[in-house]
Amino acid sequence: MKKSLLLIMLAAQCFTIDAKTIVYGDVKLTHLKPTKENTHWVRKKQVSPLYPVKLAKKGIAGCGIFKVVVNEKGKTDSVELIQSVPEKVIFRPSKKIIRKWDWVQTQGGEAKAEEKIIRLDYCLGGNSVEEAEAICLKQSQYNCSAS
Repeated sequence: MKKSLLLIMLAAQCFTIDAKTIVYGDVKLTHLKPTKENTHWVRKKQVSPLYPVKLAKKGIAGCGIFKVVVNEKGKTDSVELIQSVPEKVIFRPSKKIIRKWDWVQTQGGEAKAEEKIIRLDYCLGGNSVEEAEAICLKQSQYNCSAS
C-alpha cells in the first residue's frame, strides 16, 4: 500500500513532508548547447526527469548546469557539474538521473561523441502540479549562479 501511494505521488510530482503537508514539485530540462534541434543525440524518452525524493523531503529546490558527454555508442561517458544553486547539493542526485538516460541518434546524424551543456531546474511550490510547472518555467529564466 505504501509503495503504491509513493508511486502515485512520484508520478504526479507531489510529496508529503508530514501527514498534513503536500508539496508539489517539477523538474525542467533545458538544452543549452547544442540546442535540441542541432544535436546528434536525444534522450530516448522525452519525459521530465523525476524530482529526487531526498531533495524534496528536505525542501531543496534549485538549479544545476551540467556538462554531459555522450559517446559514439550513445552512452553517457561523463557528467560534470559546472555550477549550481544551492552549491553542489544537487550534483549527486542529478548525476544519478542523467546517467540513467538512454540516448538515440537523431535522424541523419553521425554516430560521434557529443558534449552537451544542460540545465536542470528543481522547483517546489504551488497548490497543484500545474502551478509547480509554472513556477519552474519562471525559475528556468533566472541565472543559475550563487553570485
